Amino acid sequence: MTDALDDPSGPAFASWRSYQLFASRIRGARRFVWTAEIQAFLDTVLATATSREFVIPEGQVFFRAQRGVEYVANEHGGEEPLGHGRERMKPLPNRASEGRANPAGIPVLYLATKIETAVAETRPWIGAEMSAARFKTIRPLTVITFIQDVRKSALTTVLFSEILGTSSPDLERTTEAVWADIDNAYSTPVSRDDVGSADYAPTQIITELFKNAGYDGIAYNSNFGEGHNLALFDANSAEIVSCAPYEIQSIEVKVRQIGNDWSSK
Repeated sequence: MTDALDDPSGPAFASWRSYQLFASRIRGARRFVWTAEIQAFLDTVLATATSREFVIPEGQVFFRAQRGVEYVANEHGGEEPLGHGRERMKPLPNRASEGRANPAGIPVLYLATKIETAVAETRPWIGAEMSAARFKTIRPLTVITFIQDVRKSALTTVLFSEILGTSSPDLERTTEAVWADIDNAYSTPVSRDDVGSADYAPTQIITELFKNAGYDGIAYNSNFGEGHNLALFDANSAEIVSCAPYEIQSIEVKVRQIGNDWSSK
C-alpha cells in the first residue's frame, strides 16, 4: 500500500508522521535522487514555512564558542589566556566539518542566543578552556524558525488529539506536529561516534531547501540550556565584536531511564 503524498498546494501534510517517514527514506533508501514522496514532503515544508519567517534586525548580538584558548606573553614574564582569533572563530571555507545544518565542506555559521548555550553545544568537560565570541549581524536577516512556544513532538500532538476525542489530529495540529519533529531533529544531539553517518542527512537537506529558497538561516531549539540556536548560511552575515577565554566550572547532568532494570536474585 502506498502512503498518501503530502500536498504543497493545500498546503497539507498527509500524516503527523510525515517528517519521520521522510527521515527514514533519506537515511535508508534515497538521498540524492528523490522519490515523489520525498519531493512532496519538501515542497510541503516550504509551502507551510511562510508563517514561520522571522526577521533578525541588524546589530543583533549572538554567541559562538570553540574549544581551547590561546596563551600570549604578558608584561610580567608570564602568560595570559586570550580567546581565539577572528579567523579561528569562524568556519573555514571548504574545510567545515559535518554538522546538523551542513554537509562536510559547506560551512554555515552556528550561533546561539546565550553564551551558556553556545558553550554547552560544544559538549565540554569540567575544567575545559573555551573561547566564546560575540557576533553582531551586519544586516537584517530573514530566517525560518522551527522553535515552538512549548517543546513537543508529533506523538504528543497526536495524544492530545485523542484526549480531545478526535481519532486523528486536524490540519493545524498535523502541521504543528511535523514542524515540532523537525525542530527536535535539529535539537537532538547526535553521538560524536555517529558524526559523518546518515543521522545528519535529513536536516542537512531541509537546511539546503531554505537556503535555495533565499532565506538567510534557520533557528531551532537547543537541548543544552534555555537558549536557542541559529545557523546562518552566509558566514559573513555576522561579524565578530569580541572574544574572551572561559573555563568550565560545572556541568549539570540529568538522566532518564530508557529500559527496564535487570537484577540478580
